[in-house]
Amino acid sequence: MVKPKYKLYTPGPVDVPLEFLKELSSGLVYHREASFSAIFESVRKGLQKMMLTKGEVHLLTASGTGAMEAAVSNLISHDEKVLVATAGRFGERWREINLRFGAFVDELSRPYGEPIPPEELERRLLANDSARCVFTTLTETSTGVLHDVKAFGEICHRLNRILVVDAVAGLGADELRMDDWHIDMVVGGSQKGLAVPPGVSFVALSQRAAERVDRAKAPRYYFDLRIARRYAAKGQTSWTPAISIIYALDLSLKRLNRIGMPKYWKAHQEIGDMLRAKAAGLGLELFPKRPSNALTVMKMPQGVDGVKVVDICRKRDKILLANGQGDMRGKIVRIGHMGPVTKVEMAKVFGCFQRALKQVRGRAR
Repeated sequence: MVKPKYKLYTPGPVDVPLEFLKELSSGLVYHREASFSAIFESVRKGLQKMMLTKGEVHLLTASGTGAMEAAVSNLISHDEKVLVATAGRFGERWREINLRFGAFVDELSRPYGEPIPPEELERRLLANDSARCVFTTLTETSTGVLHDVKAFGEICHRLNRILVVDAVAGLGADELRMDDWHIDMVVGGSQKGLAVPPGVSFVALSQRAAERVDRAKAPRYYFDLRIARRYAAKGQTSWTPAISIIYALDLSLKRLNRIGMPKYWKAHQEIGDMLRAKAAGLGLELFPKRPSNALTVMKMPQGVDGVKVVDICRKRDKILLANGQGDMRGKIVRIGHMGPVTKVEMAKVFGCFQRALKQVRGRAR
């Protein structure tokens, strides 16, 4: 099998730095020995520091969707009412998972590209006192929308609701302060802002969420956080973990936390601002009304097929951008910059996109 030869600038997974890849080739330790416990604890503490939380953190050998399922199965009971605030395909995934676990879903949605206004969330919660858990996204990678989860957290805390945030894509690039913002559960993954291969996800819980885990009645086994809590007390995971990926994750977190989250957020904001300005300079309209700093999503001009633009970049420049999903395929192009990238690097990537766009525009005429 011939592996594709391009560099990833998709909304995840992202290109993995060479030093992280080298960690993957380290010899394995046994996951029930003290040598693994030391790495495990280092990663958990690193995640706490990154998410600015003192709450418990659990590692899962699964994709980000596995962490989403863990959140639902550990928080709800059959026939319980929940509120899902969605503005894209990954918010819709919260709806689908909750339905599979027998919840009654009240969905607060906006058209693709628009964020949920916090005041709408508050009005819906005031009108639906039986929905005790709220599920939403920080960064909606299907559209590039960034939600105001700080405001969501204040509202949910004041109204005594549990706020669950899918931060798989935005964590690292977009600001998130779990404890200060009253977020009760955050789910994340290894393969995006942390720039590690896919395979490890994680959930962080507030004290309120941890207490609810003990009361929830949904069926669970592999993702049972009560079991994970017992093993974590011994410095272990419930089941056999993705040990090599955890090695790389530990190195990634150490590097990121040495930089410091405020500085890392600022760097991604500067990159996002730069690409948004370059897009405006070409007369392109951004798709999201409230854009994330993890990716730049642009509407394609009339008559321009984004699929062709992405294909030219892949074949000619050996870089992979992302098309839109579903009905948005060909109508938007997404450039991911959630990992450890630089302004110089992303300016070159945008230059490749600009040349491809010009080429497709010329053909359209």
